[in-house]
Order: sequence, then structure tokens, then C-alpha cells
Amino acid sequence: MEVNTTYEPYAQEPEYIDANRGLLLSLPLTDIRRVLDLACGTGLLTDILFGIKPDVVVNGVDISAEQIGIARRQFEARGVLAEDEGALVSAWREGRGAVMFREGSADDLDFPEGTFDLAMMGNAIHLMPDKDRFLSAVARVLRPGGNFTFNSVFFVGTFEAGTEPVYTEWLKQAFEYVQRKDAERRAAGLEPIRRQRGKHGRAFDKGWMSGAEWQARLEGHGFEVVRNAKRTVPISRRGLELVGAYGGLSEVLMTGYPVDIASEALMAAVGPAFDKFGITELPRNWLEIAAVKR
Repeated sequence: MEVNTTYEPYAQEPEYIDANRGLLLSLPLTDIRRVLDLACGTGLLTDILFGIKPDVVVNGVDISAEQIGIARRQFEARGVLAEDEGALVSAWREGRGAVMFREGSADDLDFPEGTFDLAMMGNAIHLMPDKDRFLSAVARVLRPGGNFTFNSVFFVGTFEAGTEPVYTEWLKQAFEYVQRKDAERRAAGLEPIRRQRGKHGRAFDKGWMSGAEWQARLEGHGFEVVRNAKRTVPISRRGLELVGAYGGLSEVLMTGYPVDIASEALMAAVGPAFDKFGITELPRNWLEIAAVKR
């Protein structure tokens, strides 16, 4: 089975898009024009924001050249892609919507101080290796009174009470899947599946934080938190299959196994786990925080 181990397939699911739309709809957007989309990926948040407020001017930044390339092609086809900063500023002055994407790190921002009305980040803040450096960079490029908002499903409190047995069964089924696959390979005279202990993954090794901990960090960098909430979003069977296939998660949940094997196993294990409990979806909490620069 060939598995796409990127996060992009799940990012296209309606449940994921709706969660991010809910984040943006909770903001006061009337006076928002200059926007920074951090870890923008293929531009999902920017796309949603354009649907709500077509006159925004967005700088999108992501570390992945592949994701940036996809974003550029999508927005060029819509006729709103700016080729350089000058074209972006012209659109802003003329009241037109435009977007510019570039490859770069979300915690290494070289924009002038006070450039943006809004900085937004969709389900990626947990990946920032130095959270204080990141928050300091965001605060610097926001104007006084500017807004910063983000969401994440990688935080303390993401698992809805009572759902733990489903996740336990999911992992049990995944490990049994690997054992069966390994037995099949050995029987066919092929190389066995080897596990290398002591490995961990990107989605978790930066440390999960609670909403209260995020609020304290933000306040320490000159922000006033105006919204700190959880949004419960059901994840479907297909949704969890796509999440399980994500390499950043599978290399953690099944540490030491080859990522492609771990992703395949987690994807295949969702059905048996859901069937055992007679469910078609599973509630999952998203953290949503909105803050204003003092």
C-alpha cells in the first residue's frame, strides 16, 4: 500500500477546513488589511480569509518549497498572486486583494516592525522549536493593537474525556498489523521489518502546552489574550486514517519503525478500532487563541 505521509491530505478534509474557518470567523476582521500567514502550507487559511474578506493583502511564509509552489500556482490561477513586495503594497494602497508566498521560517521574520494588522497560524505552532523566539518575532512585525491568532490539535487537552479506549485500541490494532505484515515478509523470504528504538518525531518533540500555558507565554511577549477556547471537532474514520498516515505523527506513535510502515499500519488500524466501539467519528478538541499586541 502506497501512503501519502504528508499532512496535506487531511488538510483538505471538510472537517479540517471548517475548523479553520471557525477560527477566522471568530475574529473582528473589519479593520484587517495586511495579514501574515505563518507556516502557511498551500494557503488554506489565506484561501478561507479571502472568502470572508476579499480585500486583504497577505504575505504567506512556509519552510517547504513544495508547499509554497503549490500555493503560488493556486493563487496565480485566481489572479491575485503578487510577484514581489512592491506589487503587494500597490494592491494594498488600491484596496485590492493580493497574496505573496515565499519560502522561509516562521520564527525568522525580516519584515519591518509593525507591518501587519493580523498574524495567523493554522495547526503548526506546536512545531516551533523556540516558542519564545517565535512569539517575539510575531510581536515585532505586528502593529500596536494588531491581532495574532492560532489553533492547534497538539496541546494538553486535545483528547475528549472518554475517548482514550478508542485510541488505545487503534494503537493495538496498528501494532498487530505490523506483526502480521512482518510475518508475511518473513514467510516470503523478504527482509523483515526492523525497529530502531530511541526515535521520536517532530509533532511531539517540541513539547505540548495547555491553553493556560500558551496564554502566559503570550502575555510575557506583550500580548493581551482576548480569546482562549476549545472547539470540539469530530474526526471521521477517513479523517483519522489520513491523520494516522501523517509521518510526523506515525514516527512518534510507532517509534522506531520505518515511517512508511508505521503510517500504513495506523491508517489500516482505524477501521477495526472504530468497528469495535461501533462509532463513525471521534470528538477531538482544537485549541483556539486570539491575542492583541499591547
